[in-house]
Amino acid sequence: MASRRWFIVIVGFSAILHAVAIYRTLVPAQDGLKFLRVARDFQSKPWADVIRGSDQHPLYPALIAAVEPPLSVVMGSGPETWRIAAQGVSALASLILLFPLYRLARSLFDERIGLIAVLIYVLLPIPAEVGRDTLGNALGLCCMTLSLWLGARAIREAAWLPALGSGLVGGVGFLARPEVILAPVAIGLAWAIHAARGRSIRSLITTPALPALGVGALVCVGAYALVKGEVSEKLAIRYGASIGSQKIMHRATPQLLPEGLDGAKLDFSPKEESDRSTMRGPVKTLVWIGRQWWDELCWGFAVMAIWGLTRQRFILSLRGDRDERDSGTVERLVIGVFVAVYLAVLVRHGTALGYLSSRHLLPLVVVSVVWAAAGTFVCLHRLGGKLTIRPETKRLALITASTFVVGVMVVYQLRTSHQSRWGHWAAGRWLAENAQAGQEVLDTRGWARFVSDNAGGYDYWHVRQALSDQRLSYVVVGHDELEVESPRSRTLGALLAFAATPIQDFPVRIGGRNVGARIYRFQQPASWEGFSP
Repeated sequence: MASRRWFIVIVGFSAILHAVAIYRTLVPAQDGLKFLRVARDFQSKPWADVIRGSDQHPLYPALIAAVEPPLSVVMGSGPETWRIAAQGVSALASLILLFPLYRLARSLFDERIGLIAVLIYVLLPIPAEVGRDTLGNALGLCCMTLSLWLGARAIREAAWLPALGSGLVGGVGFLARPEVILAPVAIGLAWAIHAARGRSIRSLITTPALPALGVGALVCVGAYALVKGEVSEKLAIRYGASIGSQKIMHRATPQLLPEGLDGAKLDFSPKEESDRSTMRGPVKTLVWIGRQWWDELCWGFAVMAIWGLTRQRFILSLRGDRDERDSGTVERLVIGVFVAVYLAVLVRHGTALGYLSSRHLLPLVVVSVVWAAAGTFVCLHRLGGKLTIRPETKRLALITASTFVVGVMVVYQLRTSHQSRWGHWAAGRWLAENAQAGQEVLDTRGWARFVSDNAGGYDYWHVRQALSDQRLSYVVVGHDELEVESPRSRTLGALLAFAATPIQDFPVRIGGRNVGARIYRFQQPASWEGFSP
């Protein structure tokens, strides 16, 4: 009963952190702008056409589209309502994730370690930031964790109902993030290994539970593929399944540049190339994964995770129920197989495409916090046994140290969110007040146009159309985009110098660099003759 109360306190604490961070957010994540655009389309177009016309999996934007109308009754319609609706969906998914995470940790160890695991996950900065951003990762992680917990329960009980639930949750999670489908795959493999260990292969073949797992997952994936016409547009899925890249579609009407620009050697890359070194080979990919995992667990909890895994038998021996020391065997098998499968996919992805994102490591972080909690628990237990002080003093020291750690993590987590985006937010407010109807905006990042609620205009993926549009009146660009040495930057700077005039500046200084935004007034030239980048 006490553990339930503490769990509710931790969930409430997490909800407060999410609410404060959402209040302090200025603009969505840049990738989140895609989800918001798709969500708006869900409210105005046939849903099947939206799914076919988007390269994003549909569950997250569909939920945003469902949440926005009731929220707009309270807040009014506008970009802020859309942003909060998107962040609210992510935050709610992050809170729901804590339930299966606690259940998994409790099954593996006990209630105390379950509570510590939940608290650690709530405090970790990167999972918290992603968990309330305008991205589909939190929803995918929630479905993944729930699928693993239900799958372990299905194996332990040999029951078809939790197996069906695990498959369905994994399939639904695929509609948010494609990698979630690896959870049912890992559960199926773990089930086969569990049956082989117990020499009960025949029971595995005859049980309806394993087919229920597969049917639950394939129903969702198949329905999406039926509407979409393919399993996924995501390169990670296509390369992982050896489908290959998509067929290049040639437009019937080519995107021509205005005369005078078509012959120049211009770089219209949608965004600046990252300076991150390309991964070459599985070894370098594994090294990157290890370093990123270490960083996302804030070093100290990574050490605790390794220690918890090393001292697992001793931690289990601390439980009073020695007859149940083998409890959690199924959960350990399921998580172990999932980690192996997921790592294999990550290595293939990183080797084939040459890059990985920090968000790709979040599933490994989720399962790692269970052992980080176990390592933390055993360290505190051993330290308490060596301190020859009164129990009241030990309790006070534990409360003081815990409060200090929580305080430091919270302050770091709630530092000014996305301060570098303030210039783009201010530029959007300026456009909302000054741009007239029919005046189109070219926004290289998309944030200013979102804040201004300008339905027209262009992002930099459509710069050719923008330069051909006689209504183009403003260009919003980041200072850092113009100051970097690159072909893209030189092209952008030359275009602005030839046909635009700076009219408003919104500087933001971080680390001695100006990462703010600038608004240019664009005058469509009668001719681009003589232009040179």
